[in-house]
Amino acid sequence: MVDLVLNRRQNYANVRLAEGVRESVGYELPSGERRFALWLGFIERSRARRLPGARPVRLADITRIGIDTAHGVEWEDLPPGRYVHGCLTHQGAYAVYDATVCLVGPRSPRP
Repeated sequence: MVDLVLNRRQNYANVRLAEGVRESVGYELPSGERRFALWLGFIERSRARRLPGARPVRLADITRIGIDTAHGVEWEDLPPGRYVHGCLTHQGAYAVYDATVCLVGPRSPRP
């Protein structure tokens, strides 16, 4: 796996989320309510699907996705209305990736 990182906006600060970082990450429930969980890092989509009791969520307040290279982090801003796809477990939350971090669109309004 490449060295992926995320930038989470918290108040006026930027929080870097990478493998091995002890932080929290926000996620959105289908109702739109936001909660926080322990940041667990990144997980490949196929592995996330096999985790018992795991469920998909949208990670909240992520503003940029980056790849950590020998020359520093190469950042890409997250487009408006897009979210990082997350995997919530009883231990915390992961960001899901395939070849890159997976993005999802906004939720459709419920009837």
